[in-house]
Amino acid sequence: MSTKRNTVIIILVCNAILISLLELIIPIPIPLPGIKLGLGNIITIIAIAFLDLKAVLMIVLLRCIVVAVLSKGLMMLAFSLSGGLLSALIMWLLYKKLLNIFSIKGISIAGAIVHNTAQVIVASLILKEMILLYYLPILLVSSVVTGLITGSISDLTVREIRKRGILSDSI
Repeated sequence: MSTKRNTVIIILVCNAILISLLELIIPIPIPLPGIKLGLGNIITIIAIAFLDLKAVLMIVLLRCIVVAVLSKGLMMLAFSLSGGLLSALIMWLLYKKLLNIFSIKGISIAGAIVHNTAQVIVASLILKEMILLYYLPILLVSSVVTGLITGSISDLTVREIRKRGILSDSI
């Protein structure tokens, strides 16, 4: 691995952790559990645009572990990892393999849907409470809204990075 690539990965990991921790203190005006913007996924999408799958999954893995240890506790790690890694994988596949079909906003919405679905399924299995699946439709509606917001920010950011030539698509 090149020094530049390693540096980019480290910067993205640090930013993902910071954004995720900052998001924990931002009050969401919707009084429903589990709904958040998912701003850390902005960094995941930037990584998807410029890095390979291995680097993207490493960034998500490190973000999930550090944020769980610093804030939510290790019990929440299973939820974070299942949603984070699966959504990153799906977003990477949609963006890299179906580029002409899915925009950054589209992959962000898909990622939010996959993330929430994976977390609810894992919660249902761990807690042995299938009734949690009834909450999924509410989370899926919120996924479209939050995915669009996160995707819009990501799209602007990726365009600006490309316009300024900060990163190339083959790091």
